[in-house]
Amino acid sequence: MKNYKIILRSSGTVTQLPDSQKIFGALVTELSRIQGEDAASKLVQSVYCRKIHLALSNLFPQGYLPAPQEYILGKLAESISKEEDLKELRGEIKKRTYIEEGQLSAVLKKPGLCRDMYPYIREFSGQQLRASIERDNQGIEGLEKKLFTVPITILRQISTPDERESSAETVSEFCFYLQGDSDPAVAAVVGTAEQMKRTGRPLILGKRASQGLNKYYVCEILCLREEFTVADTGTYLNLGMLLPDQIDYKKSCLNLFTSERKPFSMPGGWKKISTRWFISFIGCGSVIVLRDGIEHAGRCVWSKIGEGTNLVFGNAFLYPITL
Repeated sequence: MKNYKIILRSSGTVTQLPDSQKIFGALVTELSRIQGEDAASKLVQSVYCRKIHLALSNLFPQGYLPAPQEYILGKLAESISKEEDLKELRGEIKKRTYIEEGQLSAVLKKPGLCRDMYPYIREFSGQQLRASIERDNQGIEGLEKKLFTVPITILRQISTPDERESSAETVSEFCFYLQGDSDPAVAAVVGTAEQMKRTGRPLILGKRASQGLNKYYVCEILCLREEFTVADTGTYLNLGMLLPDQIDYKKSCLNLFTSERKPFSMPGGWKKISTRWFISFIGCGSVIVLRDGIEHAGRCVWSKIGEGTNLVFGNAFLYPITL
């Protein structure tokens, strides 16, 4: 099993940090462009049928990992009796969306350290003003621009208790993890990222890329050590959107994420009148205990909308930890 850390640089504003499903879709799109649709279709079918193992993480600030907030709060709740104290503590823990990778082990052993830990990355929501010109009005003198706002995500490194002193440190360097076996199809995915690095072609991970949003450039591809693959205790930190298959639910600490799936077309947008489908994932930051090997932790399914063509990617990258 091989593990890679792919470092990206954002060239502009980010509307939302992409999850492992979006990264998978973007890599498949680039593979299709480079090697053709047949190669991309073969990869998708192989992942679905489990002929190969391919796992991906969400996108994170470089050098940071998602804080296992629910696990930390659960442990702290066992030792705190006052509801008011727990409420205040929850607020401090929830601020720390991402903690430094090197501090994860210490936090897992002593969860109380998390509330006083610096630096950390906090996620903020905002709005960015944009302008557009209607096509019907082009060529007419005195054009009036149409103004609208776009929701954006701002990640800031907080290095002191006074957040105002840290607010200028906005994150622009990110990374995601990729895990796979020695199959040529996995090598082709890694090769796609390597080619993007050589050519400087951006990886599009969201909407409005033509306006400069959600564009990333591959800076570096690191191959991680082999022992990074398996945790001795069978315990992992979930780094992506996991559709669970064979995990130990009783011993795991799970954070669920549920999304609605409905048809979308570029001219008409989301269809309001359609069958409503919902799907739940184990969210990023959950603590996972496996019942079997890491290859059997997650699974992929076909979407109810576009079955056989749209794959719901559920193989999240699992980061080995010791509790």
